[in-house]
Amino acid sequence: MNKKNKILVIRFSSIGDIVLTTSFLETIKSKFINSEIHFLTLDKFAPILEMQPNISRVISLSNSTNLIGLLRFKKYLSLARYNYVYDLHSSLRSRFLTFGLDVDIKTINKPRLLRFILFQFHKNKFPKNFSTIMMYHQCINFDSSLKFPDTKLVVSKAEQVCARDFLNENKVRGSFVVLIPGAAWPQKQWYSSRYGKVINKIVKKTGKDIIMLGGKNDKICEEISLINNHVINFAGDTDLREAMAIISLSDIVFGSDTGLMHIAESLGKPVSMILGPTSVETGGGTYLKDSVNIESDVWCRPCSQNGSLKCFRSSQYCMDYISTEIVTDSVLKRV
Repeated sequence: MNKKNKILVIRFSSIGDIVLTTSFLETIKSKFINSEIHFLTLDKFAPILEMQPNISRVISLSNSTNLIGLLRFKKYLSLARYNYVYDLHSSLRSRFLTFGLDVDIKTINKPRLLRFILFQFHKNKFPKNFSTIMMYHQCINFDSSLKFPDTKLVVSKAEQVCARDFLNENKVRGSFVVLIPGAAWPQKQWYSSRYGKVINKIVKKTGKDIIMLGGKNDKICEEISLINNHVINFAGDTDLREAMAIISLSDIVFGSDTGLMHIAESLGKPVSMILGPTSVETGGGTYLKDSVNIESDVWCRPCSQNGSLKCFRSSQYCMDYISTEIVTDSVLKRV
């Protein structure tokens, strides 16, 4: 009988990056047929990976864990006796935890120099087919000419039933579209006034409800709901798993380059993703063939890794040049 391989995969944050690791997990599971995969992440993101078919155990760590706590956790990892460790984060924390372990450790090689050239000189030296999923697969020398597995998350039937009950209580009984306008950084958010126009056009053409999801701190959701009474605002009213269940019942999802959009694709939903200051080279962008990237070709984008850098120009042209017609059409063509 073949010995079972015990594998640890590390990715602490953020939502989108964690979701994209599920493609890598599928490859690892096929490479090591008889394997047990553990996944180490931050506790606030652990719910994303519940019921993920390729993960045997999710191990969570608090973001506030101090040095003593990390030393204790490092000892735990040593005693776990993993055969392979794949560090898909390559942070100071992940390197500290894996340093000195008597195990085969593979760490992603972040394209820091290529990013510097891209952001500072606007010269794109990345391979044409570069993506975050490709970067993860480079840990195992995967043939980049082959198709990478799709990302995959799972929502249970029970969660969907609860989500449908919640929707019924809020008078959403038919098919619907999900809008996710919020993002970690304001520069990644399109304009609330334009979203308002898109919502009106979609409702007029399809008669479908538009459900808006996001966190309590997504002020743009409140702005949109104040100017448009056709949108149903659930921002801040759901936890991560509840939002996933609602997305899994939707027809299509559109909005910002943010984690919930990657979750939507991992649940098999087509998305229309608005890319402003970010791009595929920075980890943004869609992966499903039925999904669409909406972006403008301006010389200064992308300008930073995660869109956190404030625009130095008089206007944020990467967003200005994205019209309501383009966004509306991308949704209507697939709804």
